[in-house]
Amino acid sequence: MRINLLKEGFIEDNDVYVLECLQETVIVNNNYLGINLYNKNLEQLKSINIFEGILIHTVFKHPYKNEVILYCPDNQVFVYLNLEKSFQKVVNFIGNMDEYGLSSVYFWSGNEVLFFCGNKKYYRIKIGFFSLKEIDLLELEKEYPTFYTMLNNSSKYLLHEGGTEILTYEDRINNEIIYLNYKNNVRIASKIPNKLGHEVMHLDNGLFLSVHEEFIQGIREGVEVTIIESVPPYTIFKARKQNEQNTNFIVLSGNKSNSQQCILSRYEVEY
Repeated sequence: MRINLLKEGFIEDNDVYVLECLQETVIVNNNYLGINLYNKNLEQLKSINIFEGILIHTVFKHPYKNEVILYCPDNQVFVYLNLEKSFQKVVNFIGNMDEYGLSSVYFWSGNEVLFFCGNKKYYRIKIGFFSLKEIDLLELEKEYPTFYTMLNNSSKYLLHEGGTEILTYEDRINNEIIYLNYKNNVRIASKIPNKLGHEVMHLDNGLFLSVHEEFIQGIREGVEVTIIESVPPYTIFKARKQNEQNTNFIVLSGNKSNSQQCILSRYEVEY
């Protein structure tokens, strides 16, 4: 098994700190104005300006459509975006949401998106109405049993990757990294051979990627099976799988001495 570099794109004059992939579209922030979209060959498709001073903490993705919700706690807003139409809508926080963080476990079903906040409260955004509302635990358990189960399962462990019906978490007691797909009823576990990086994701067929600043390590069945290293002066910030149908993933690397320079790289795992 090895990891092959397929494509690389150099970005200047942009302090890129956000990376996400949706339907083979690569999403990064455009400084503090909005987002830029790239295709799978890392060619820029378009920019979507939102407002000056936006700070994007998390990109929540629709599992099947070109829609995202940006979580911007510094600005005390969510931003709904239809990437294809460039349609956007700002949804203001309610209550004391700005004082707490959101779990990366979320649930996007139809026109409803559910979140769990650090204040131990549950919130729902309804797309179309673009309304944010708090919901109680009884309603959550009754109307959204999968999300309720996901929250219970993830509360006991160190979460690395959350999404609609998907979790990747670290069980430190048993020294395992575990991937759960609730939709397909799949559970994959691997022993951890050494210290994990700042991000971990399940790529494909039992292969986990552990993302460190200096390298990305492939782990399978408790063994390091492949590795790629960063090239100075660049360090690895983030990595995201391109989609659920192949073994491609995108890496964001940045120059620590110049925040306006970064590299997007597309890799493929060859078995």
